[in-house]
Amino acid sequence: MWKDFPDCPDSSATARSTAGSSGSSERLPLPAAAWVGELLSRDLDRPLLVVVPHESEALAWTEASALFGGDAVYFSTPSLTPYHAAEVSLQVRALESAALWRLLEGEARILVCTPRALFRRLPTKEAFLSTVLQIRSGEDQPVDRLAEHLTRFGYHRTDLVTEVGEFAVRGGVFDLYSPGEETPVRLDLFGDTIESLRRFSVEDQRSSDLLSSTVVLPLALSPVGEETATRLADVLVELAGSEAGFDVVEKVEALRERHGFAGWENYLPLVGAETRSLPDLLDGPLIAAYRPQDSRSEVDRYSGRLKADYEARLEHQELAVEPALLEQPREVVERILDNSELQFGDDMSGSRVQVVDFKGSTTDLFHGQLPRFPREVETARERGERLLVVSPHEHWPRLEQWCQTSGIPMGQDGVELGEGELRRGFRLPAAGVVVFGEHQLFPRVAPERQRRRRRFGPFVSSLRDLRIGDHVVHQDHGIGQFVALRTVGTEEQDFDHLPPALVPVGAGEQSLASEVMEIAYESGRRLLLPLSRLDQIQRYSGIEGMPPRLDRLGGTSWIRTKDRVRRGMQRLAGDLVKLYAERQLAKAPALPGDSDLMAQFEAAFEFEETEDQTEAIAAIKIANEAIGAIKEFAGHVSSVGEMGKDL
Repeated sequence: MWKDFPDCPDSSATARSTAGSSGSSERLPLPAAAWVGELLSRDLDRPLLVVVPHESEALAWTEASALFGGDAVYFSTPSLTPYHAAEVSLQVRALESAALWRLLEGEARILVCTPRALFRRLPTKEAFLSTVLQIRSGEDQPVDRLAEHLTRFGYHRTDLVTEVGEFAVRGGVFDLYSPGEETPVRLDLFGDTIESLRRFSVEDQRSSDLLSSTVVLPLALSPVGEETATRLADVLVELAGSEAGFDVVEKVEALRERHGFAGWENYLPLVGAETRSLPDLLDGPLIAAYRPQDSRSEVDRYSGRLKADYEARLEHQELAVEPALLEQPREVVERILDNSELQFGDDMSGSRVQVVDFKGSTTDLFHGQLPRFPREVETARERGERLLVVSPHEHWPRLEQWCQTSGIPMGQDGVELGEGELRRGFRLPAAGVVVFGEHQLFPRVAPERQRRRRRFGPFVSSLRDLRIGDHVVHQDHGIGQFVALRTVGTEEQDFDHLPPALVPVGAGEQSLASEVMEIAYESGRRLLLPLSRLDQIQRYSGIEGMPPRLDRLGGTSWIRTKDRVRRGMQRLAGDLVKLYAERQLAKAPALPGDSDLMAQFEAAFEFEETEDQTEAIAAIKIANEAIGAIKEFAGHVSSVGEMGKDL
């Protein structure tokens, strides 16, 4: 829908003044500023770096950019200083890597960040791109080399891949979860050759979409590992000199013996070949500052924290490296803000450059005051402005019905609907548009806190939860008892005595180990199940304290049990069909028609209706209207009959 007026802001005199030279813009709400910034970046053919004071404003900017068809990405940063003995959160590292990749590859033109990001020392463009792997189906990819690369750039090896930054190797199967991807990827290998490349679900570990290639991003922007830890230990010894205290000696020893200590990644800029600031990674960026005075206050606050933490470590004779060696100097960050070509805000009276007044404003909330909204529509029409309500597409029928009930026209003479999400809308006279988010009309109800969903629904919740002696159920062989995890197929073992399903790929050329789950059945018979087939297993749940009877491996007891359950399900299905048929014949009183209160109640419902539910609701309303019409007609007939008797 936004394609209908892509040039509204920059066709106005105010926007042309902003684009023509460096300047400030006041009375420009954040969503409108995102729209103007999107258009200026496109028209000037320059990437846009937007600096906002806080993370909430950065997320609001990216949300508004997506609404206008833009491609803004958020560059997340650590909240603590490098002197805290804590690892950077996994989410922050993943967002950093994904944002840099999209920006450097040209997939995004707009980068949004907070002032904290301007302090970061980042690798050069060439160094970052050299750590990105392009994996294609059909090519050779040695498993050991791939595992070594992932470990060197921040990944962790696990039994099952469930989180970003994890990888697992099971025989000829290599699972990994790269930053920037919604699902992990599974490589099926024949020797070192990738036979297939698929996405898979962390819920049940089942493969799905077939891929031709995938991109694997680093989780750490600088390499980690034994070699890096040793180099960092040498640098710290050199910086401390003869005055090295106990804390320095302890951390140097930890680097050399255990290859790290808590928070040691924060000191990696000391061993990096060359670093860059965030604007240096972009190709001639157009720098925009939203509420620059607040951003400068954030710079002062973070610089004060850096200085205080550094001095506290010096006072306690702990490992202390000058802030300028770990982060960009404060002068560099202030120079970036001072040289910003665009400055947006509500009040820019203190700006040192020309101020352009867009005369924009945020739109009102109508919670509990919906009868006022038709007047807002009339006012916009009298001003010659178009009024838009932004909402997910699946909510449009509800909004259209509410407008029809309230007598509000649709289209350019009334309310137009736009697809997307927007927390708070705006009025921008320069564009001739008034925008509302759906939740400015119908308040969003916070959902109740729910139980955390079990990650592995149909099979064992985790290998860590399964203990020796627990009972499990195999979908083909029935109830058994977990014995142990074993490794078969070592160099000393003869593969001729193993079932074909357990012989690793390429075992004829080179002996490889394969991990299996050992399950005991009746009469002591054992089943060796490869870990790649764990989707066939789930934990047994029965009466507590009463162990179940084990099924016979290869017997018929489990088949009879499944048949008995199947027949029971068929009887249950028949009973349900009968119940639903009785409900269809049941009569219910007619319900009152929809009202504004009903529309508010529907909009506040925190869950999305399915297609079947939407059709059922519509059918009920149509039937209710028909019943009401029939009753009204019957009333008229009855009245005519009474009049006939009187005559």
